[in-house]
Amino acid sequence: MADVFSLALFEREGRTLMVRRKEDKPPFAGRWLLPGVIVKSEQSAEEALERHTVRELGVEIEEHVFVETLSLDDETTHRRYVANVFRVLRHRGDLRFRAEGDYADARWLSKEQLADAQAPASLRDWLRGERETAAPAGPVPLPAGGPTPDNRQAWNTIAKAYQERYQLPTDKLVYGPRCPDEEQLNLVGDVSGLHAIVLGCGGGQDCIVLAKQGAQVTGIDLSDEQITFGRRLAEREETQVTLLQGNIEELKGIDDESQDLALSLHALNYVERAERVFAEAYRVLRPESPFVFSVHHPFDACLEDGPPYGVVKGYWESERDWQWDFAEARASARMRSWYRPVGEWVSLLTEAGFRVERLLEPPPTEGPATPWDESYSIDKMRQVPANLIIRAVKP
Repeated sequence: MADVFSLALFEREGRTLMVRRKEDKPPFAGRWLLPGVIVKSEQSAEEALERHTVRELGVEIEEHVFVETLSLDDETTHRRYVANVFRVLRHRGDLRFRAEGDYADARWLSKEQLADAQAPASLRDWLRGERETAAPAGPVPLPAGGPTPDNRQAWNTIAKAYQERYQLPTDKLVYGPRCPDEEQLNLVGDVSGLHAIVLGCGGGQDCIVLAKQGAQVTGIDLSDEQITFGRRLAEREETQVTLLQGNIEELKGIDDESQDLALSLHALNYVERAERVFAEAYRVLRPESPFVFSVHHPFDACLEDGPPYGVVKGYWESERDWQWDFAEARASARMRSWYRPVGEWVSLLTEAGFRVERLLEPPPTEGPATPWDESYSIDKMRQVPANLIIRAVKP
């Protein structure tokens, strides 16, 4: 599995700060690189970089933004690294490098000078390209291990920034990035007069969609701030929905066989014990009622976002930590996702008592954009599915 590298992008008057690592300082010994450091398991990508720039360059990073993830190959050690690049917007102190540190030289290079720099090809090509337009909005992967993040607090921290950035729709269900819509998939169908529960409802957009179609909807989410946002949004949309803060592994207050539909769109990856969610969904659904959900496809999660799409996570490796930055709102949080092979999702459903009716791995649509498109590579989505969608029914 590739190690994670954090790189700092310092820019000045059209030039980029590059450093040449000492011949005895792997990785990339003797090569030109952006200032950077391998991220240890107990650190976040940002923490590692901030400590490194203080130690090696004598400056404190005060403001930064994530701009790109690159795959870097070290020709000497034959190891591959996943490099997260952070553009430094503001720093304190004068840049310099320690003679006894990792670097033998440091220079401000123009795009033309970068062409001759002995640097990893993927980094050199990106630096010489139109990188100003590259600003992925998605979370940055972190190495495995370290303290367990508090997902509830993490979502509370970024909820406002997340909602402002993504502007999720309240007129249609979004199953995932570049996904066919409900009109094409017909997974939920006519909901008029039905009791529906949305598990991991976030800011309540899916609840509002169903309510506008005539359903009586209850939404549950772990984040207090997401629920607060959703209640205000429902009021603005003039819809009646019930939004509750809670853990969807235990649906407190929801009666047995009281719901006609359970829905969860791209939320179950944030749940550690999916079997409990399935058991609770089975309990609250009436017989012959569907449970429809979508998740990030486990195969897509294993691969880099750019060519050559190398493996960065084992298919059976369940945990993955992320650092999600919203520089525009000065909000940042670390959270954890759980991934399961396709077969495991099916097994957990059948063990809970469900009958799986449809399993979809749709290719990307080429039509109108979806809110999360900036976080996903359309070229990668044409190679492997980004979304897994399942419709199961309680017999």
